[in-house]
Amino acid sequence: MPQSDAPELGFLSPLHRAARNFGKLLSGRSVAALLELLTIGLLARTLSPAHLGQIVLIQTYALVIRGLFNFKLHDVLIQFGVPLLEAKDECSFKQLLKITLLIDFLSCAIATVVAVSAASFVGKILGWEDRLTMMAMLYSSILLTYAFGTLKGVLRIFNRFDLLVKQLMVGPVLRLMGTIVVMMLAPSVLLFVVALAIATAAGNLYMIASGWAELRRQAVVVSLKGSSLGKWRKEFPRLRQFVGIVYWQANVDMLPKHISILLAGTFLGPAGAGFLRLANELTKILSKPGALLWQVLFPDLVRMWARGAADFRAMLLRAILICALSGLVFTLVSVFAGSYLLTIGLGADYAKATPLLSLLLLATTLELMSTVLRAAGYAMSHAGKILRIHLISAVLYLMTFVVLTPLLGLIGPGIAACTSAVVAFTSISWLVGQSIRNAPRGEIQACKADEV
Repeated sequence: MPQSDAPELGFLSPLHRAARNFGKLLSGRSVAALLELLTIGLLARTLSPAHLGQIVLIQTYALVIRGLFNFKLHDVLIQFGVPLLEAKDECSFKQLLKITLLIDFLSCAIATVVAVSAASFVGKILGWEDRLTMMAMLYSSILLTYAFGTLKGVLRIFNRFDLLVKQLMVGPVLRLMGTIVVMMLAPSVLLFVVALAIATAAGNLYMIASGWAELRRQAVVVSLKGSSLGKWRKEFPRLRQFVGIVYWQANVDMLPKHISILLAGTFLGPAGAGFLRLANELTKILSKPGALLWQVLFPDLVRMWARGAADFRAMLLRAILICALSGLVFTLVSVFAGSYLLTIGLGADYAKATPLLSLLLLATTLELMSTVLRAAGYAMSHAGKILRIHLISAVLYLMTFVVLTPLLGLIGPGIAACTSAVVAFTSISWLVGQSIRNAPRGEIQACKADEV
């Protein structure tokens, strides 16, 4: 039977295991974030803001289509797979793997077809040049390599965060190398797009290979021959509901920000889209650790809440405090030294993005804290309520963005992000706090799915 803990982590408490796994991922993500900043810095140094914006629009278009067909299957596998491993139900665990793998492959194939065929239509709506549309179609082919949701979940369930750390750096290293090669040969938007596409696809394929290798190591043999999605309601009655919740949650989290970049290109031109993407990329110093914290905390919070573990609340508060202090430091640095750093690093043309960057860092700090609370809320089976909260905040973000950006320019997206983040954080804080206060002390919590 597969073991849910790697050998070196098996004797650690949930709190220490989470801290150790987060440390591994954070170290890898820190290196990866530095490499990504170097890459976009080289692109900004080589290209004008308008040309950088063209690359941004191409990448964002592919990410939007990816989001429409992204079911976050790693979270689905953890939500249903961890209890099966705890109960030593190997047969049901394999069946769950078959279902999520099949969804992975089908969704990526459909996403690729949609992205390539819809590029021309979307380009006309957004006022793209024909050349930009053709490059978007070319870049969209990498969506075929995104079928790693289930395999990423496999690595998380079996605590193979060492492999996740390596995967975090493969794509950024290759993107940086590709950018340098193009700069040395013949810098052009087209060649940069090709290099970035190849590097991203290679990083995705490494994730897929790592996941399958871990399944073999755990002696979990999975065959998709004869697989069907028709039986999932009977075998996993809550699966469809949870997949729907996670799907919409993922889109509520990601699509508004991606769509806002496309809208910024419409309202402010490619240069405006480039500035917004640049500011978003810099805020990943905070947002990426938040995603890593979710990956580390969620499996253990599910176990702790189900067992009624006494240190659930302590673990939650400590993670929130770390997020708040980290975000405050980066926000203050941006306020007092952001313009200078952007001028030195990227050039004077990019310093005008400083006020936007400061506002986005403040919003990201609140989102980082909300990520921790959301992991707790999912463990408490409040996924449906949290989805509603994020849906409301996303709609508020887009409405504020559309109203303020044409009036205020680059400041508009920053104000919209802060407004949305405040609403989400306060609402989820109240929801999780109520559940902790109402939970019977010392008793195992019943995990019942709330109605969507």
